[in-house]
Amino acid sequence: MFITAIFDVLKRYVHYRTQLAYVDQLDERTLRDIGFTRDQLHAEAWERAAFVRA
Repeated sequence: MFITAIFDVLKRYVHYRTQLAYVDQLDERTLRDIGFTRDQLHAEAWERAAFVRA
């Protein structure tokens, strides 16, 4: 049970880092055009990583 929890957290972190790789490719003008800050996208990536399964 504890090991499963550790693997779940690791899986979430890997998914989060993958999403951040895409966010980090955006330049400041693109972020401004879509109406988001980098911090907002980082927070959203963490929230969405919580729903990763498989």
